[in-house]
Amino acid sequence: MCHSWNEGVRGEQIRPLIETDAAIIRVVAGPGTGKTFGLVRRVERILHPDGLAVHGRDVLIVAFNRVIAKQLESEVGARLRAIEHEGEPIIRTIHALCLQVVGEDLRILLPHEREGMIFDLLTRYSDLARRYGRFDAADQALRDHEAQLHEHLELWQATREWLTRHHAQMLSDLPGLFLDRLAAGDLPAHNYSHVIVDEFQDLTRGEQELVFRLKREGGQILALGDPRQSIYRFRGNEPQGLSRIPEIVGGRHQVVDIPLRACQRCPREIVTAANRLMALADAEQMTATSEITANVHVVVWESIEQEASGMARAVLENIRACPEDKHLLMTTRRKFGYLFRNSIVELAPAIRVELSFSESILESWPVREAFLFFSLLTDPDPPTWRAWLGYKDSTSGRDCKAPRRNSGAYLQFLSSTQDAITEDHVRHLAEEPRLTRRGEGGLTLGDRARRYLALKEQLFNERLAAEEFTAAVFDTHSWVAQDFVDPETAEVDMGLLRSTALAILEGVAERNQNASRAIRLQKVTRRLRYAVGTREDFLAGRECDIKVATLWGAKGVTADHVYILGVCGEAIPGRRREEYPGTDADYLNEQKRLFYVSLTRTKRTLVLSRARQVPRRDAMNLGLANSDSGSVARNVQLTMCPFIRDILPLLPGAVAGREWRGCAPQHRNPSASS
Repeated sequence: MCHSWNEGVRGEQIRPLIETDAAIIRVVAGPGTGKTFGLVRRVERILHPDGLAVHGRDVLIVAFNRVIAKQLESEVGARLRAIEHEGEPIIRTIHALCLQVVGEDLRILLPHEREGMIFDLLTRYSDLARRYGRFDAADQALRDHEAQLHEHLELWQATREWLTRHHAQMLSDLPGLFLDRLAAGDLPAHNYSHVIVDEFQDLTRGEQELVFRLKREGGQILALGDPRQSIYRFRGNEPQGLSRIPEIVGGRHQVVDIPLRACQRCPREIVTAANRLMALADAEQMTATSEITANVHVVVWESIEQEASGMARAVLENIRACPEDKHLLMTTRRKFGYLFRNSIVELAPAIRVELSFSESILESWPVREAFLFFSLLTDPDPPTWRAWLGYKDSTSGRDCKAPRRNSGAYLQFLSSTQDAITEDHVRHLAEEPRLTRRGEGGLTLGDRARRYLALKEQLFNERLAAEEFTAAVFDTHSWVAQDFVDPETAEVDMGLLRSTALAILEGVAERNQNASRAIRLQKVTRRLRYAVGTREDFLAGRECDIKVATLWGAKGVTADHVYILGVCGEAIPGRRREEYPGTDADYLNEQKRLFYVSLTRTKRTLVLSRARQVPRRDAMNLGLANSDSGSVARNVQLTMCPFIRDILPLLPGAVAGREWRGCAPQHRNPSASS
């Protein structure tokens, strides 16, 4: 008898993933080997009345990010709707799970707010300043402590004091808080009979230990992942987490291994290239099962502007040739993605482009300032006041970051308010004579206070409906000055922020029809903070013709046709920051894994594109290596990504952009979407 969970299963490698019952199961799965398919079918078997007949509330699925979580929710839900079962499985990211258990009303510190906090710690504690010296070193030390890689107790205690004063909590500390409160008996046991963890190698050491704590006695835990796809060391992940599982379980259970080696996604040429790239990896090489012939191109352009416009024409032609296929463009820098998007809009305004740069939507100064201002008007709190007062007034965006974020003056001001800043305090600050000094940054602190009051007089209108008010505050014309360094980026990000805020407001209005205007706007602000803090995709999931993402943002995404822009050595591997954990070799290996992940997103087409040169000022703004080498040359020369050398024998020769005839197939391959 063929059960529903085995319908359509090809080959023999997926069946053990679906059917094996053991306390501890470890699955090392290469890209495209059917990991998600097998996971979904395993859940079906666990809940099916003819399977294990487990209640949904006893099944926990932990996803690495919200993109993967949404994909699993969709695919698991589709299978379960066709069968009888009791209850729905719980599908969460690790941080969403912690927020649900520890408390969803926690105020999560946002990345730009963390920045101000660390400067405050180095200003407040001279011992910490002597030990770490620079912001970057202290920031990485704090990440290492949160990830349980290295202990930095004094820094952590100072951080907790700051967080207490500002009534905030760090997202990365939630798993540790969860574990500590479990150990202290503060929380009831939240154990599950079946725990499934996807992308196990991308969790931190503490997160990995937490998910094992969530398995009840006699239950099962399934950890899936691939050490070759570990790309988040800078966030404190544990690349060798899968190999640590015997250490975590302490010999109480035998670890059952299920390797997935047959890649069903990528053409044979891509699989061979991926294997060559990761020849030293401690994992079995993949085999290819796809019969599709790879459509690979290497293109070199004279400038990043020519790259954007030329690639836009080629991608547009391919979209029109293959309209039913999925198209994904990845970039080594956000700027390349915005140039591409603008070129597409010029060529074909009707083409729907989805930008997936949510991890840094507040990177542009006008967008960040608008977000902070909206937050202060609708839900003012200590971290937001700290962030607002930590900058300098700027129209160009080049000089908005005040030295040490005005920490000396800010800490004095905070103490003078007894750690409870209000708008009245800010008004008094603005009224002080400008030459009154309040420690380091006193002048700019007063300027920021006056800036807030002037903007409030200009933009705040209680008579406007919530929707009109939101649209008015996030109007690009109110924030992006003519001399701003990168208006295109700011306009796109502001549009995403405004659209997201209005979409949230619409949902809030439907669920809270009797709520006042103030309450609805407060809910919008808190939902926006959550989206920024958890790196949620802004308005992701809409129908689009092409998705544009950074290399990191494409984790968990696949497409028939993949185009990678900016594949130069100055961007990948680029320059290693001094505070980056590990050695130069560790950094280089992680960047190689990032390239590996990028190559293996495709089912058919792969285009590797780069420019030959870029103006030095643009190179510095893009953070490219060699941009500040001291050379007086006007342009920075961009060179071949070193990882390409490992796969060069498998690639076609590079073609100059002006001679390239594009990548659209002359004859449609009916199996390209399979």
